[in-house]
Amino acid sequence: MTSKKLPPLSAIVAFDAVVRLGTFTRAATELYLTQSAVSKQIKRLEESLGTQLFERRGNEVSLTGNGAVLYRAVTQSLQCIKEAVQQIDSAQAPGLSIAASSGIASYLVIPLLSRFRKLHPQVNVRVVAVEDRRAIDFSATDFAIAYGDGQWPALRSQRIAEEEIFAVCIPAYRDRMQVRGLADLARCDLIELESNDPATLSTRQWMRRVGFEGRHQGTILRVSSYDLAIKAALAGEGIALAWAEALPPEVDGQRLCRACPETLLTGQGEYLACPASRELTPLARTLWEWVGASS
Repeated sequence: MTSKKLPPLSAIVAFDAVVRLGTFTRAATELYLTQSAVSKQIKRLEESLGTQLFERRGNEVSLTGNGAVLYRAVTQSLQCIKEAVQQIDSAQAPGLSIAASSGIASYLVIPLLSRFRKLHPQVNVRVVAVEDRRAIDFSATDFAIAYGDGQWPALRSQRIAEEEIFAVCIPAYRDRMQVRGLADLARCDLIELESNDPATLSTRQWMRRVGFEGRHQGTILRVSSYDLAIKAALAGEGIALAWAEALPPEVDGQRLCRACPETLLTGQGEYLACPASRELTPLARTLWEWVGASS
C-alpha cells in the first residue's frame, strides 16, 4: 500500500457524496456532475485501491467492509480540512488584542468588549490576562489597560473608569456581625488581597483612608487574587474590598452588599492605552473612538 499513490481528491469527494446521499444520482446533483461522471470517479477509486467499495441494489448503494474502512478515514480527514480552513479564515479576519491584569480583564475588559462586539459581531478578540499589571507589555497587543493618573508621555491613553473602592460582604454576615457603620468593621473578619503592587490597598489600609481610627480585633484571611477575595466574601468569610471599575456581578445587594457607606475615590483610574508612536489599525481606531464616545 505504501507504494501506491493516494487516490485523486475528486474521487474522494465523489465517494463521500455517494455515501452521504445514498445514490449516484443525488451525489451527481450535489457535485454538479452527471451520474456517469460520478460513476467513473468511483470506478477509478475502486481500481486504484484494488477493492470494491459499494454493493449496488438498483439505484441504492451500500458500503462494503473495505468501503466502510475508507469512509471512516475520509470523514475524519475532511473534518480536519474543514477545521483547518475555518482556523485560517479566523486568523485572517480582523481582530483586536487587549492586555490587562486578571481582575480587570474579567470584570472590566470582558464586559467592555461584550458591548463593543454587539456593534461589531464579526470581530475576533484576544484578551491577555497577567497577574501583575506592572508587567504588561504595551507593545505586544493592540491595547492594554494602564492604571494611574493618565500622565504617560510615551502612551496614547483615555480613561475608561475612575478608581472607587468600597467594602463588601454577604448580607447574612453583615447582619450577624451587626455592622451599621465603619467603626463596626473593627470586630469583623477581613479578607486581605496580598499583592506586590504598592498601589493595591489592603482592607485595613482602606479603612484608615476612609476615616477608621480604631484597632482591628478580628481575624485576617489573606488571598492572592481579586477573584479569590470575592469568592471568600461570597462564602461568608468576612469583609473584602471591591473596585467599582471591576465590579463582580455578585455585588447586587442580594449575594454581596456594601458593608458600610464609606467609599474611596483615589484619583487614579483605568485607561485604554497603547504606544503613542503606534499608528492604529482601522479596527483599533474604531474601538478607540467608541470608547471615547462611551466614556
